[in-house]
Amino acid sequence: MSQRNPACAVPSPALTAIGLGLLSIAASSVALLAILSAQIVAQRPALQGVMVFHLSKRGELRVWNQPIRPQEVPGLLERAQAQSGTAAPLVVRLVPEPEVPWGVVHVMLQRLQPLPQHRTTTLQLQLP
Repeated sequence: MSQRNPACAVPSPALTAIGLGLLSIAASSVALLAILSAQIVAQRPALQGVMVFHLSKRGELRVWNQPIRPQEVPGLLERAQAQSGTAAPLVVRLVPEPEVPWGVVHVMLQRLQPLPQHRTTTLQLQLP
């Protein structure tokens, strides 16, 4: 008489479906974590009081991938300082694209110089 070993038995279709469902949930969770971790890393400077401006080749500024006009910068800095709620100085970081001419970078650095009421603002240049 042969005995059936339950460990070697073929799983039922319901058990296979549950296993595949759990596997797809795990794969989806890993993919979502990969997407969100990139966003968390990108947002970390803002949580540390750093305002990052990206400068394109044409001299346009972007904050959080949204184009802004240079005239909007002082208001944006005031709101950032007010929302930080701390006495820590606000850090403004300019990140030019690799092929931006130095003259365009220099003009933008002049525009981003701290206003008289923002003497605690620090201006940084992050080269690509």
